[in-house]
Amino acid sequence: MATYAEVINSNPSYSAKRYAKRLPIVILGPAIGGLVLILFFFFLPWFSTGQPATLASAVNLHSPVNVSAVTLGTSSVNYSQTVTSNDGSTTQLISDSYSFPLIWAIPVVGLIQVVLALLLLKDRVLTGWIALAIRLSFLAALLFEVIYFASSYFLAFGAIKGAGGQLATFPVAGLWLSLLVSAVTAIVTLIILPDLRWCWTLAVNDSARAIRFSELRERNARAV
Repeated sequence: MATYAEVINSNPSYSAKRYAKRLPIVILGPAIGGLVLILFFFFLPWFSTGQPATLASAVNLHSPVNVSAVTLGTSSVNYSQTVTSNDGSTTQLISDSYSFPLIWAIPVVGLIQVVLALLLLKDRVLTGWIALAIRLSFLAALLFEVIYFASSYFLAFGAIKGAGGQLATFPVAGLWLSLLVSAVTAIVTLIILPDLRWCWTLAVNDSARAIRFSELRERNARAV
């Protein structure tokens, strides 16, 4: 396989110049996206639980409590609430817990994106498997974020909610900011990837053609 230096250096073609100019964007896309996932995972809250302030008549009113992703991935968030029946005749204390071990997949995907960016930076050659891996990494990041959203918003503390308990559960800053950065970096990177692959192919052909012409000129010079 041709190296970056062999194809791009001293290649005056438009494709080579365009490849060299746009390559840093594809390197920075997964690098920034992956690093953000890792940092936001460890330093921002991802989950909040409590009763809405509008339910002032609810029993055992609690303020929202923010929970980190590490807590969700390694232990359970426990919650107890007294739930009153619809007719108000009986009450019962329901204890429930919520955890989401799959949330660890998010920083793992972030690490994979950083590694892919470093591999691309090392050789500066966008091979087919690296391009596919970058696409799949963004898909995995968005998929796990959406799964976590559905779990934290709809499924958390299902026993309390199912019994009629007024309990709000929702994702907070960690998810929303990670989702935003993943979406932006994915869109920018995936738009440029096909063009970059095409530019590399054309640059390789231009380089091979230039080498061939040089060989023919040398052969003709010796023949004369």
